[in-house]
Amino acid sequence: MPRKPDPTLRPAIVTKVARHLRDTKLENVSVRSLGRVLGTSAYPIVYHFGSRDALLQAVVDHLDAPVADATLEPGADVADLADYLVTVFGRLDDPDRCLAARLVFELGSVEALDGRDRERTFQREQIAALTAWCTAHGHHPDEAERVARGVVLAARGAQWGAVVDTSVDADAALREIAAQLASGARFATV
Repeated sequence: MPRKPDPTLRPAIVTKVARHLRDTKLENVSVRSLGRVLGTSAYPIVYHFGSRDALLQAVVDHLDAPVADATLEPGADVADLADYLVTVFGRLDDPDRCLAARLVFELGSVEALDGRDRERTFQREQIAALTAWCTAHGHHPDEAERVARGVVLAARGAQWGAVVDTSVDADAALREIAAQLASGARFATV
């Protein structure tokens, strides 16, 4: 009779791998190397996650849990908009959030090559939330989506800037983006 899986093992693996990834490039991560980090073979990773990519996605999901719950009401004020942008793209002074942002960029950059669309979906969700906010705050509906795309690009830029340069204050930059949006500034899109 096969053993039942230990329900505590999967979260323990995710936590230990997240700590390991703080100082490790993704290109140096394989199922075998992660098995060594865990002090075991690759079997528990394959058994609980199926693949390296699924484990990495589980790490991102674990680290990004606060982002998954973030919502922006269309009628929210500027302070709520700023808090939303900081929750979704900021708080990078927290090592877990910074790691999540780094992994999102690394994983998202190859996503189109392997058929996944998690980051595209996330991007579309942020654009939709900001489009609704822009529309509720007087932007013409035809213009609202373009503005929202520009805001998301600016927020991603602030986020990435803080990941690669620790002297960048992403939260302050995101609050400034919210203030500029509220004042009617135009955001460039490509």
